[in-house]
Amino acid sequence: MALTLLWGLGAGIAIVLVDLLASEISRGITDGDLAAAIWLLDLLANLGLCALAGYRVALARRELRSGLEAAVLAGLLAGIGGLLYQLARGGEPMEPSEVVFLLAWNVVLAAAAGALGAWGGSSGRPDAPPGNDRSARR
Repeated sequence: MALTLLWGLGAGIAIVLVDLLASEISRGITDGDLAAAIWLLDLLANLGLCALAGYRVALARRELRSGLEAAVLAGLLAGIGGLLYQLARGGEPMEPSEVVFLLAWNVVLAAAAGALGAWGGSSGRPDAPPGNDRSARR
């Protein structure tokens, strides 16, 4: 449980910082293509961090569920960080449906990336059970 929380919170905080940096950089940009490239890099970094959290936890615990939990926790934290950033920036007030969409979008993306990472971590067992060595054919 502690490992799941550690990786989930760590990846979530890293995602919030990456999102904050990307938002602040793109605020003053007038070129649409450059803003889209920054948004894409931000999204790829977010997905990569969620996948990494899922992979590391699943590899250590040797189960898919724990890795997925860490990634979803990171996505939930990223969504809450995004909402807090919107509130702190002082823009137009958000409708409740927009708040739910932002949180759900972050959780769904984190779950998708985390599932891929956790699957890789849970299937990559360094010590296979005895008698399961298929690489050595005699």
